[in-house]
Amino acid sequence: MNTLYHARGFWNGLLRKPAWHLREYLRNTDYRALHRFAFQLRKSAHGASARVNHAGRPIELCDAASFLSAWDEIFVNRIYQIPRPAGRVPTLVDAGANIGLAAFFWKITYGEFEYIGFEPDPLVAACCRRNLVAWQVKGILHELALSDADGERLFLADGADGGRLLDGGGAGLSVKTGRLSSMLPEVVDLLKLDVEGAEAVVLRDIAPCLPRVQNLFVEWHHRVGEAGLGAAIVLLEDAGFDCYVHVACGQSQPFMGIRPAGEFSQNLNIYAVRP
Repeated sequence: MNTLYHARGFWNGLLRKPAWHLREYLRNTDYRALHRFAFQLRKSAHGASARVNHAGRPIELCDAASFLSAWDEIFVNRIYQIPRPAGRVPTLVDAGANIGLAAFFWKITYGEFEYIGFEPDPLVAACCRRNLVAWQVKGILHELALSDADGERLFLADGADGGRLLDGGGAGLSVKTGRLSSMLPEVVDLLKLDVEGAEAVVLRDIAPCLPRVQNLFVEWHHRVGEAGLGAAIVLLEDAGFDCYVHVACGQSQPFMGIRPAGEFSQNLNIYAVRP
């Protein structure tokens, strides 16, 4: 994964890593699109809706900063790309769909595929549905927060990509919760799990179903002092996966003190791959 994020801008990128930046800018249409979007959206306020276009398709978005960050990961770094399965249409299970960019990437990369998405934030889910229709993605989007029980919970929506279930009281929306284990298809080519702190609960729930999953991506959200990462790795290895961990956002010198930027002290990308 490259370390040249969209927030640094075109000229900063040229100064900091000129050879890499120029090579990517000249050969990578998605990297050029990232800078085009950053320029288009430079005056967009947090939580403001907007619209851009790519590959002849419209993209509706709810928040500029989260869109640019997601584009950097999904299209420039291609974190959801897998080998194309032979002889069948691949299936993407998108837990934490947001506005649907993972589905858009798969549509461009693989053409036809089966899609099952989950997004609990009602405003973001509505945006995602409109995008899926515009991109002609075949599948279904569930307006549902994944957990280990069917029911209702309070959800803290942020209108971007950081909405999460609340553990205690507080102001929030009442959203439906459900178990992913009851909705997984028989074969899953990629399960993307980005559920803002609920990943440990969801992983335990789907543990018996993991033999159906060929590739699994987990964005692990860590809170200071909270255990669970080691158990998650063991669970995945026991299911036959090799695990590769990349730091998406975290502390550069944790021995010198932890300074969480928000609810979480670090985000890790876990790639679980069948050897």
